[in-house]
Amino acid sequence: MTEIETAIADNRAAVEEFVAAARGMDQASWNTPRAEGKWSAAQIAEHLAIVYDYNRKVVTGTAGKGAPAFLRPLARWFIVTKTLKAGRFTRAGRAPGIFQPTATPAAAAPLLTRLTTALAGFENDIRSGHPEGRHTVAHPFFGTLPTTDYLRLQAIHARHHRSQLT
Repeated sequence: MTEIETAIADNRAAVEEFVAAARGMDQASWNTPRAEGKWSAAQIAEHLAIVYDYNRKVVTGTAGKGAPAFLRPLARWFIVTKTLKAGRFTRAGRAPGIFQPTATPAAAAPLLTRLTTALAGFENDIRSGHPEGRHTVAHPFFGTLPTTDYLRLQAIHARHHRSQLT
C-alpha cells in the first residue's frame, strides 16, 4: 500500500470510528450538548460533514480565497505542524464560521450519511489524480501541504471529535 493509500485508510478509519460511536447514541444524547456552550453530537457530526465537503473543494482547487499568502506559513506552523507533531490538537480552539454547525442539525441517519458521502467524495477526489490533490494540496489558509499531511490532520480532527461523544 502506498503512503497516500495508508493515509486515506487511516482517515477513513477515524471517520468510521466517529460514525460507529454516533450510531450507538440514543436520540436524547444525539441532540443534547455535552456541556454548557458545547456542541451536541448532532452538531459535531454536522461540523465534520461541513469540513469534509470543504476538504473536497481544497483537493480540487475550488475552495476559494483564504488567508493572505504571507500569513499561511504561520497558520501552517501553529495549527498543522504542531498538531501533526503531537498527534493531537495542542490547544483549544473555536471552529471558523464556515465550519460552524446549525443550531438544529438533522437526525442521525441523514447526517451520518452526509458525512460518509463527503468522505467518499474526498477520497475519490484525491485518487482522481487532480493536480491540486494527488501529491500536495493548496490550502487557502495553510498554504501548500503534502496530501498525506492533510489526510493525517483530518484523521486527528475526526478522532478529536470522536473523543467528545459520550
